[in-house]
Amino acid sequence: MSRCRLKEWYNIVVRPDLMAKMQYKNTHAVPKLSALSVQVTTKQASYGLDNAVPAAFILDLVAGQTAALTRVKRANAMYKVRPGHLEGAKVTLHGEQMYHFLDRVVTQVLPRITDFNGLNPKSFDGNGNYALAIKDFSYFLEVEAQHSNLQHLNLQNSPDINVHRSEEHTSELQSLT
Repeated sequence: MSRCRLKEWYNIVVRPDLMAKMQYKNTHAVPKLSALSVQVTTKQASYGLDNAVPAAFILDLVAGQTAALTRVKRANAMYKVRPGHLEGAKVTLHGEQMYHFLDRVVTQVLPRITDFNGLNPKSFDGNGNYALAIKDFSYFLEVEAQHSNLQHLNLQNSPDINVHRSEEHTSELQSLT
């Protein structure tokens, strides 16, 4: 893999700026991205393999890593699901793959979203985690190339960016990016 420009930008620009603003004494105390989790849930009927396999295929295309299938944990009569039914797929990215995926999301996917008003600062969960939902997979170039094979799917994408610091430091990190 090639060197990721987002990681280099973080190390050269963002980390020294955060050290100066927050007055950290050690470079390891600066908040950083630790993992990026991409989950896909289907809105189709939850029984059988017909709903989770296409979700895993799309995650393989987008993330470049084999997806793990997820199952329903609690029964819900309104959605006609029982515990153990397949509901989607997930991938957790670390290291260089995480930075490459995040770079693609920031530079290719977010600019293609119509009526994009920026990232919501209220999407933090209080533990430093940030959630971003992208409703349509067609914004990813890899999925657009496979459009004819994936037209019948009704999927929802929700990548979560997990960061290791308190909410105020994480929001400071987001404001610099």
